[in-house]
Amino acid sequence: MRNRDVYFALAALAVFGVLSAGQSRRLAGRRRERMPEASAAYSADVPPALTFVMVGLGGFRGVVSEILWYRVSRLQDQGRYLEIVQLADWITRLDPHAAEAWAYNAWNLSYNISVMMNRPEDRLRWVRNGVSLLRDESLRFNPHEPRLYRELAWLYQNKIGDILDTAHLTYKFDLLAAMAPLVNADGTLNAEAPGKGKLAAMCLDAGLMLDVERRFGPVDWRMPETHALYWADQGAAYASGTELMMARRAVYQPLMLSVFRGRFTGSLEKREWDTAPNLALALPAADYMLVALRENRTPNQTRVTLRYLASAVRLLAEAGEEDAARQIYQRMGSVLQPQEMPAYDDVAEGRWEA
Repeated sequence: MRNRDVYFALAALAVFGVLSAGQSRRLAGRRRERMPEASAAYSADVPPALTFVMVGLGGFRGVVSEILWYRVSRLQDQGRYLEIVQLADWITRLDPHAAEAWAYNAWNLSYNISVMMNRPEDRLRWVRNGVSLLRDESLRFNPHEPRLYRELAWLYQNKIGDILDTAHLTYKFDLLAAMAPLVNADGTLNAEAPGKGKLAAMCLDAGLMLDVERRFGPVDWRMPETHALYWADQGAAYASGTELMMARRAVYQPLMLSVFRGRFTGSLEKREWDTAPNLALALPAADYMLVALRENRTPNQTRVTLRYLASAVRLLAEAGEEDAARQIYQRMGSVLQPQEMPAYDDVAEGRWEA
């Protein structure tokens, strides 16, 4: 009697397994019809065992993903970053809509693994991989996920645009070489340049680039801060709540940096990296920061806004842009109470601090 129960249980398990596999195939077919991009999660370079898990277990993929995340955390504690790459890749294939996995893998490639390389050109390859993972892959599966736009913007602003990495000039000149044939002498987009294929390879849209110039001013597309602005601005369109606050910050940070150092004045041929202020962006940056302040009026946000406004007034006054300097000074009145307003000369000459 007991053997009969066992056989019955095994037979039932087999039947349910077959039914589950059939249902999984039907669900996969519907996914491919309604979300054709999801089919890219299954490819020949995935090990057969993982393919079995993805196709055969259906909803249990989340459990497997959690197990892999646990393994990733253990490897990270041990500093085994190269092994993390494959695991993180599998996690994104198990759940291509998990923004955290994409962000983590791109960060690991661009920061942890790149600095393990001695030669700048080898570091560049890993930084490129991190950018490509977010720009070319994650946004294809998650076109409305603001966090991924923000993470991509940060790679351009911090990893490429800052000077923290000893190979930062290699990253900057790589971007410069890619954009130089596509821009005018001042760095703005040359809409007539025969380089639409190059723009597409970088997932850049000429219409959106021109819209950035229309709203913020003559940005220089040779600068990493401009690319940070481009991607962060797209993400802000999909953000709400706390994420909107972070998205706004991801926009105004590279915008402020562009005001102070946003024009390339060096030489690609001589590999000389020099920059200059882009004062044409000062007023649009001020207006954008005031929008962000109205949405999130905290003491810290107020202080950041006032510091930018005061710095912009001083920079414009030193450059002889008196009208623009006074316009930004007037905008300080929307942040400060009348009795708190400093004299214009004190701000313009750097004698006042927020």
